[in-house]
Amino acid sequence: MASKDFDEWKKAMDNEINSLKENETWEMVDLPKGRKAISSKWIFKIKTNPDGSIDKYKARLVIRGFSQKKGLDYCETFSPVAKTSTIRALLSIAAQENLSLCQFDVSTAFLYGKLKEDIYMKPPEGYSNNDGKVCKLKRSLYGLKQAPRCWNSTITEHILKVGFIQSEGDPCLFKREGKNKLLIALYVDDGLIASASSKETEKFLDEMRQRFKITTKCGSYFLGIEIERKVDGSIKIDQKSYAKKLLQRFGMQNLQSCSNPNC
Repeated sequence: MASKDFDEWKKAMDNEINSLKENETWEMVDLPKGRKAISSKWIFKIKTNPDGSIDKYKARLVIRGFSQKKGLDYCETFSPVAKTSTIRALLSIAAQENLSLCQFDVSTAFLYGKLKEDIYMKPPEGYSNNDGKVCKLKRSLYGLKQAPRCWNSTITEHILKVGFIQSEGDPCLFKREGKNKLLIALYVDDGLIASASSKETEKFLDEMRQRFKITTKCGSYFLGIEIERKVDGSIKIDQKSYAKKLLQRFGMQNLQSCSNPNC
């Protein structure tokens, strides 16, 4: 918050708080006797495009879920995500059948999950009224052990409700039956769509917008995988950007490649 990008980070924090309020994530109450309020923290991240340019500043409020007590604050926590092999298979089908690709991201996805347990949290840093009240969570918040499971149950229920069938091989792969094929692979709050009809794609996205706040773009960069559609209809995938980040992380970005097979 003391950096030159203060204005961008403050705007990102305000956007996060506004999203929390819009989703009625909590209500302010007095802390019940015998209960302890869990603290939270801010996580800041700059999201970049494949070329390294800044896409957006992201501030996320995360509850310190490591202090939760099993049986009191949570029970089951497992949540599935699409397998890498599933994503590759979807892209292979899209290439073979000339399906168009689109992706979507659900903003503040975990906030749509409903909690069964009573969980209390201290007010976020920088947004406290100093009245002694705490936040009683009504929605799952990032950092909660059960948050991914709550969200996955919510999005799966919605997709099945609008006419999709869930794959038996991968619970995060869905297909809508009909004249035009439409496939969806889910990875937490990111979705990749392969469709034979742009109208079917828009129909599904409209159905999503009725329930969730989403952003969409063409399917060209998904989970660190760069997707390029060739003129002949084939699809090329690579992870050059991801590989460069790894090299930079370990200080190996300036190493020269060796043509000697015995290197």
